[in-house]
Amino acid sequence: MKKSHLKYLTVITLTLLCSLIVHRVETAQPIRNDKFFSFPLTIGEWTGKEIAMIEYVYQGIETPYLFLRNYHSPQHRLPVNFSIVWFDDRNIAFHAPEACMGGVGNQVIEKSQKQVTLKGNEYCLDTLIVQMPGQSKQLVWYFFDVDGYITTSQTDIRLHVLKKRLVGKRASASFIRLMAPFTDDQANVEQTLTTFLEALLPLVPQYTYTDMIRI
Repeated sequence: MKKSHLKYLTVITLTLLCSLIVHRVETAQPIRNDKFFSFPLTIGEWTGKEIAMIEYVYQGIETPYLFLRNYHSPQHRLPVNFSIVWFDDRNIAFHAPEACMGGVGNQVIEKSQKQVTLKGNEYCLDTLIVQMPGQSKQLVWYFFDVDGYITTSQTDIRLHVLKKRLVGKRASASFIRLMAPFTDDQANVEQTLTTFLEALLPLVPQYTYTDMIRI
């Protein structure tokens, strides 16, 4: 077979495959996550309190599966503000966190990445330093979790979901954000966030991973 014919056949095959996947996604039933709002208010030494959000936040995020909480620990002076947003694979529509925060009057001063070691595992997180109106600066860490695949790239989210759909599996993804007041002792702020994240991560699968919430 000539190379040109082979390329043409490959394009047709990939186009048909993509069309099939798109059709399956569009006709798939939403995944219900009845476990999501049972995410514990007590996480190890941390105790959380719900923060109410007004309706337009839910409309802008385009999913009912989100919450915002403040967690406190007697071992840490600083509180941790914790937010999680969950989508199934029918409509993954995460917004850039820096755009969202800037849209409500906050000023993003700096953006970078941070390598965090948790129980021997390395994680790359996106970080922001944000000035909130009338408040102190905040140090923000965030990442996306696609059924155990942790990334800071929205392109990676879609590729990982596509891989699962190619083998006939459903998928979901979460946006996880931690925030604490930014003080002159940045190392202490980072240690507070690290301690909270270390306690948090083992709990995430049972409330957000597709296979676990559908059992």
